[in-house]
Amino acid sequence: MTPNPFIFAALFLISLSAGAYFIIRNWKLARTGQPWTTTASLGYRIKSILVNVLLQKKLMKRPIRGMFHMFIFFGFFVYVIHTSSQIIGGLSGTYFFYIPSFFGHTFLGLYETFLDLFTLLVIFGCLYFWIRRYVFRAPELDRPSIQSIIVIGLILLLMIFTLLESPSRTIILAEGSTFSLRSILVNFVYLLGVDKVQTFFLIGWWGHILTIFAFMIVVPRSKHAHLVWAPLNYWFSSNSPKGKMASLDVENASYWGASHVHEFTWKSYLDTLSCIECGRCQLRCPAARTGKPLSPKDIIVDLKSALMQKMPLAKERLAKGEEGATLTQSGEFKVIDNYISRDAIWACTSCYACAEACPVGNNPLDPIMELRRSSVLNEGAMPAQLQGALQNIENQSNPWGISSDKREEWAEGLQVKTMKEWSESGETPEILYWVGCAGAFDERNKKIARSLVSILNKAKMTFGILGTEESCTGDSARRAGNEYLFQTLAQSNIETLNNYGVKKIVTPCPHCFNTLKNEYPEFNGNYEVLHHSELIDSFIKSGKLEVNSSEPLNLTYHDSCYLGRYNDVYNEPRNSITKGNSALHEPEEHREKSTCCGAGGAQMWMEETGERVNIQRTRDLLKTGATTVATACPFCLTMITDGVKAEGKTETVAVLDVSEIVEEDMK
Repeated sequence: MTPNPFIFAALFLISLSAGAYFIIRNWKLARTGQPWTTTASLGYRIKSILVNVLLQKKLMKRPIRGMFHMFIFFGFFVYVIHTSSQIIGGLSGTYFFYIPSFFGHTFLGLYETFLDLFTLLVIFGCLYFWIRRYVFRAPELDRPSIQSIIVIGLILLLMIFTLLESPSRTIILAEGSTFSLRSILVNFVYLLGVDKVQTFFLIGWWGHILTIFAFMIVVPRSKHAHLVWAPLNYWFSSNSPKGKMASLDVENASYWGASHVHEFTWKSYLDTLSCIECGRCQLRCPAARTGKPLSPKDIIVDLKSALMQKMPLAKERLAKGEEGATLTQSGEFKVIDNYISRDAIWACTSCYACAEACPVGNNPLDPIMELRRSSVLNEGAMPAQLQGALQNIENQSNPWGISSDKREEWAEGLQVKTMKEWSESGETPEILYWVGCAGAFDERNKKIARSLVSILNKAKMTFGILGTEESCTGDSARRAGNEYLFQTLAQSNIETLNNYGVKKIVTPCPHCFNTLKNEYPEFNGNYEVLHHSELIDSFIKSGKLEVNSSEPLNLTYHDSCYLGRYNDVYNEPRNSITKGNSALHEPEEHREKSTCCGAGGAQMWMEETGERVNIQRTRDLLKTGATTVATACPFCLTMITDGVKAEGKTETVAVLDVSEIVEEDMK
């Protein structure tokens, strides 16, 4: 008896066509989104595929889960030859077409050993994920998933049928086996009965093929289609600076941001198709950790629901010539409120932990920020406290609302020259010191501004400040969704900087640092920008600064999101504060896994409900037993100081900026 090639071909084409239909349909739906173009080079994209798909870099950040996923992932690669052999055999009308047989006994034996080994490893992987979801009920896997049961079941069936078919084929063809795993399987089949070998083979062969056909139909309709979408997602990945927001044509656009299904970019929709709902983003999200109504996973999954449910009709009406503005006015295709709540989008701290954690390359920040832009610019809707801060920035160029003519008062008595004074003298300083709003107006952060002046003078570096000509860089405005205000501030600051011919900038604020370095270039603001910890570290390494504390500190260090995850500045702050022989005790979550202080994404200016993010982070830092918490961000310093106060530790724990510690060590 041999397989009927016509029946086999019909089954194969039906399953292949069904799977292809859903892949193509969903791709076309996603591509209905707004234009999006990656600037990444071919080399960058190939590297992204190799590192993140083949080597599973992000998955391996959680080694146990990553290892079991690797079993399944590479198991499918090993199975390509085995499954292809059976498909070719079925199409040609024979059960015994087997590609490895054409390469000699040695290759056949090696391949069979790998096949048997990975069959067992894939079974272990499936059992691990099944137990994790349904026995231990991992909290990040909070949605019921019939899809997962079906897909895991199909993979397990595939393995079981292979364990029947492969040794049975070895016996029937008298291939022999000198490899231990195959020998064990062959002996097991003998124990079941030699007379049943043919039956076992047929059950295994057809079971394998029918399971593959079912897989081809089921997977493209499920979240497990990430097998297709995740590599595509990484192929279209961007090499723009992390967290960089796309600019808007604020003058000519008919709408700003996105709040309706046809307004999001097609890349955001590719993200939704790629999502496996693993919950890694949710585990890292400080808002989700503290009970806020935000889960990055839900943002992506809910946006996918909007895509599937509303985009077909929107696509149809757009194809008939209806304007996008008309669809927007109808409210029928609205994502905000109908799928994603406003409370969720305003709970985000923009810490980038979700994007950093995602194993398939998704960035939930993109749709969140577009929803904020739409809410603010199209509807004028935002939290009341945030509205006050934005008005202060607009009126006085700082969120505190303090008169902008007081921006130089922090430097009284320090004989700091402004860029205007340098220009009038006909000289040019080596560097511009961008003080930032916090350093200029917040009483605690004024001390940090003065400490950096002391360090710059000690290192004999000439520098100038803009003084009253400096304005807010616009980070909070942009993250709050007010793109118009951000661009106004950016263009004004860039004009001032370019007029003075500024080439190099140092700032103690990571938010200013990130904005000046990564976002101003789009508006013709191109400068070498250093965070003050980078400059201090370079001074120490070059010998311009000598630090040797007479009383070494018992330190821990809190990583700023905008300095660390956004810009990969991890070593320089640590180097700076430990050169004076102080001992550094890292919190459990540090460097790229550090938890946000809770102030980013304009949260500094909003009231927080429920458990406070800064309190949770402060407790993590206090667990180290350190008596000094070092920070490198004015927002972080404020939030951690408040956290230490709330924990009643102000008498025993100090919160200091990197520059303050170095200044003290210099003495």
